[in-house]
Amino acid sequence: MTDAAPASSATTVAGAVVALLESLGVRRAYGLTGGPIAPFCDALGRSRIQALHCRHESGAAFAALEDSLASGELCAVFVTTGPGITNALTGLCAARSDGGRVLLISASTSAREIGRRAFQETSPATLPVEGIFRAGPIFHAAWRLDHSAQLPAIAAEIACGLSRPEGWVGHLTIPIASQTEHCGHVAARVVAARDDCDPAQVDACAALLDRCEYAIWAGFGARFAAAEIAELASRTGAAVMCSPRAKGVFPEDHPQYLGVTGFGGHERVKEYLCEARPERILVLGTRLGELTSFWDPEFVPRGGFVHVDLDPSAAGAAYPEAETLAVRAEVRSFVRALLERLTVRAGTPAWTRRAGANGIAPRARGPVRPAALMAAVQRAIVESSDAIVLTEAGNAFAWGTHALHFRTPGRYRTSTAWGAMGHASCGVIGAALASGGPAVALVGDGAMLMQSELSTAVQYGIPAVWIVLNDGAYGMIEHGMRAQGLRPLETQLPATDFAAHARALGAEGVRIDHESALDASLDGIAARTRARPIVVDVRIDPTEPAPFLRRVESLIRQTRHQPSNHPHEENAS
Repeated sequence: MTDAAPASSATTVAGAVVALLESLGVRRAYGLTGGPIAPFCDALGRSRIQALHCRHESGAAFAALEDSLASGELCAVFVTTGPGITNALTGLCAARSDGGRVLLISASTSAREIGRRAFQETSPATLPVEGIFRAGPIFHAAWRLDHSAQLPAIAAEIACGLSRPEGWVGHLTIPIASQTEHCGHVAARVVAARDDCDPAQVDACAALLDRCEYAIWAGFGARFAAAEIAELASRTGAAVMCSPRAKGVFPEDHPQYLGVTGFGGHERVKEYLCEARPERILVLGTRLGELTSFWDPEFVPRGGFVHVDLDPSAAGAAYPEAETLAVRAEVRSFVRALLERLTVRAGTPAWTRRAGANGIAPRARGPVRPAALMAAVQRAIVESSDAIVLTEAGNAFAWGTHALHFRTPGRYRTSTAWGAMGHASCGVIGAALASGGPAVALVGDGAMLMQSELSTAVQYGIPAVWIVLNDGAYGMIEHGMRAQGLRPLETQLPATDFAAHARALGAEGVRIDHESALDASLDGIAARTRARPIVVDVRIDPTEPAPFLRRVESLIRQTRHQPSNHPHEENAS
């Protein structure tokens, strides 16, 4: 980012696109440059948008995704032709699945060069048009900008797409010949869509719920309705459970809180459902996908679901045979309307959590148990800072979801739909920039080796912390295969000193070999990372399996049955 004049004064397509991004509220763009995207990058560098040159395109996309979720704003990703686009696709698939607001700006081969074996040719001859250059399962909308006259209509369509409160991912590809074409100023403004509820539907839900005992199942789509859900639980005595992505939507220390469902979840949720047997469950903002429900039939209440979601295909996707009253609505506005209609129930709540043991005593010798690490993270980071915490696919996800406890929404991030390794190790830089403060990624050694934007964090002084669960293996894969009666295939990893690697890249590196060093090493770490990024290499006991065996049971069931023809899962929570 420079102090030069804003790109709104530019007279090329590249400059006009950058000015459009500014008008849409884009503050940060992540990517990698290259020859065919150079004119756009030149205009970007002259704008008010902060451009971060990352180390890999998928890392840039993961960072943009986490930035958009933490900030609520549109983030841009810029890439060059060919491998620039294909490298970014994993992160963009995650953005689509997780409900991010991301626009990919890519370069493509100009029409007159198509078929002439241009370097990294990007055309229908080298890449599929469907799904990449047209709307499909990755992009809600996609355009090829061949002429400046197309830009006003494209700008209006982008603004319309961004009015969707449930997220939007788009792709604008610009041939290099078009980037330098003369063009006038183009701007667009996003107008938020109305989120009013249908009063008749709210009346029907209130009539059903007023007559029975019910529980609340909150998902990531309910993260803006935390206060309303707390009020609903208080008035009705309803027990509350959350999907993994919804940790903190309801305070996890509240006596009416059951726990997390699905992957890394808590057995007390199922115990409650089997013992208390609520007649209905009010589902708020989750598709109840595999890692949220494992499609467990015992989660289906005898009276069925009342399912509220912005996505009309959410209701019935996980449990197509269950009785379901489907309501298409934004969760916060729905719960507010419901509160006006429900009867206040006097007396004690229908269920309160039993007291359990807290904390774990450190052991004097041997490698660090993951549960002991999580207890230290709870004390040093969750309770002692406001840092966003991200967990990587694998054991880190299972342990973080199971053992960490949050009282407010927006502080815990994981991916239950796409679940790509490398997501948190790269996305943490976007979360830190968006929040304006520290962000912490809990990652496995396999994910940290796969990809990291640590060097990017060093370059831009991003306050990010990586806590590496270093067990010398793809731990979840190894334990999971053994649990299925299979022999692990090449799951061991060579010894890696991530603290030394961090120091070599210019970050701070800390190594923890024993539990006795956890508190001293992690104390104040969120504040310390404001000086420079930090990597904490924790030598984890490889014999400790993570709490994920329900996932193994789900995989075994899938090997025994033909898959159902369910709709594509999007925005799972």
